[in-house]
Amino acid sequence: MLAIAVFFIMLALILYSLAIWSEKIKQGLQPWMVKTFSLAFLCDLLGTSLMFWRATVKFQLNIHSLCGYLALIIMGLHLIWGISALNKHGRTEKYFHRFSIYAWLIWLIAFISGLPRMS
Repeated sequence: MLAIAVFFIMLALILYSLAIWSEKIKQGLQPWMVKTFSLAFLCDLLGTSLMFWRATVKFQLNIHSLCGYLALIIMGLHLIWGISALNKHGRTEKYFHRFSIYAWLIWLIAFISGLPRMS
C-alpha cells in the first residue's frame, strides 16, 4: 500500500507542477490546466488518505503533518478558485495567477518534508 500511496503523491507533484507552471508561463488559465489541477488534487487526496490509513500513529504534530494538511486544504480551495477564475476571468483570474505559485510552494514544502531522511 505504501508504494501505491507514494505513486499517487509523486503523480500529484508532477500534475500540480505542470498545471501551476503552465499557468505561470502562459500568464493565463486554460481549461486543460484546471483539469490537470483537479487530477493533481485527487492524486494528492488519495495518496494522503492511503498514507493516513497505513500510519500507526494517525496524527503527529510536526512540520510535515502541519504543512501537509494545510497544503491539502489550500490545494482544494485553490482548485475551487481556479474553476471560478476560468469562468469569470478579470480580477478573479488575476489574483489566482498571483497566488498560484505560493500555493505550490506550500505544497512543495509538505512534499519535501515527507521525504525519507538519508543518514
